Amino acid sequence: MLAKAQVYARMSPDDKASLVSSLQETLNEQIGMCGDGANDCGALKTADVGISLSEAEASIAAPFTSQVQDISCCVTMLREGRAALTTSFQAFKFIELYSFIQFTSVIMLYCINANLTDSQFLYIDLVALLPLAIFQAWTGSYGKLTKEVPTATLFYFPVLVSVFTSTFIQLGFQLWLFYDIRQQPFYKPPVQGGDSIETEYTDSYESGMLLQLTNF
Repeated sequence: MLAKAQVYARMSPDDKASLVSSLQETLNEQIGMCGDGANDCGALKTADVGISLSEAEASIAAPFTSQVQDISCCVTMLREGRAALTTSFQAFKFIELYSFIQFTSVIMLYCINANLTDSQFLYIDLVALLPLAIFQAWTGSYGKLTKEVPTATLFYFPVLVSVFTSTFIQLGFQLWLFYDIRQQPFYKPPVQGGDSIETEYTDSYESGMLLQLTNF
């Protein structure tokens, strides 16, 4: 009956909440509920996604409140939810890749007793990364609701392939140029400056090259 019935009428508040929980348990689906009155509060709380169609009692119980007083808000909510999920995944991949790029750069420079300067670290964080992170999070939702459902987990084959492929591409370019610059006629080994680490990376072609490469 739960799988076939399409209309339920003359239901009490407890009946509505029971119907939503029964659908969740029996069909094993994500259940949404729209309501505009106090008698919908129980079902709105029970549903995976509850949308209040009024700013009265129902809005207190529902996670979402729509200013549009009809169920067309469900399409908007699905579009925005998918956009938020996809943007979160992209932000994760961006931060993961940035962290790996900087990690490998620093490890390679440590091998020759060099490092990036404080001003270079500050430039990377404030000038190169912060604007990208902000504008990436401002990505809007697609204009219409499509049939393709985004993945709900990071441990998904296409997501992992994308992350690891990008990681190895970046590592390959860093290693290649790290050794290639040493073959250039203008290359000079890093100037070692005694015990102070601040002077160990004063003159390093590797750090300058890696800074430009990783920022690119």
